[in-house]
Amino acid sequence: MHTANLVPLDIKINVDSFLLEIERYNDNFFRWGDRYKEYPRYAIPLVNLNGKLDNDLEPACYPLDRWNFLQTGLEDNAENFIDYVFNMSHFEKSDILFETSFKSHTELMEFRSLKTLEPIKKYMARSCVFKWHSMGHLLPHFDTWHPTKWLRLWGTTDPEKMKIRYKVSGGGFVENKLTNKFENYIPEKNIEAGRLYLHDSLKWHDAFAFDDEVYQFFIALNVDSYDCIKKLKLC
Repeated sequence: MHTANLVPLDIKINVDSFLLEIERYNDNFFRWGDRYKEYPRYAIPLVNLNGKLDNDLEPACYPLDRWNFLQTGLEDNAENFIDYVFNMSHFEKSDILFETSFKSHTELMEFRSLKTLEPIKKYMARSCVFKWHSMGHLLPHFDTWHPTKWLRLWGTTDPEKMKIRYKVSGGGFVENKLTNKFENYIPEKNIEAGRLYLHDSLKWHDAFAFDDEVYQFFIALNVDSYDCIKKLKLC
């Protein structure tokens, strides 16, 4: 299925139309998670737990490993968090939120510009629109493990203003705070604005915004979407 880090799909969002529609929701964005608030990272849910945009806390707009860790009551320190991320026994508990726990569409799914999501709409799990400004970024991480229980799609309104990078072999200068190693990450090229891509989130990756008002489409699909995505792949 993943023949490249980013596999283009036959789904393209009209960026100009999307930007007009999302503008009136500027006040509905949440900060992404509870950490690194000095960096301008915001998100608004397309699919969350209850379909509402005015929740006091919005787990759909958190890194889920972080959200689930905070529910454990463990002391919030780096040692406990890293143990939590890499100890898979935690994820066997019934109260853990997974991507596929999120099934309720918000009103943003009625955007005319997002009608192009119709082929995948019934498969969508936790999904958000990110809005980043200059210096917004995600540190090296991975989103799932093998065998994966969901697929991840990704796209952006402006590939000139941001980069998504994947880990490659060999030494480098990017610090991975989870492994305490310096690694090599290479940016993807030839990304088309508004195009959705099948994103290989099993691999370590990071992302950076170099300018303001950069939107990203962060979409999870349940595994029932497998045949649909195969048909939508452009290469």
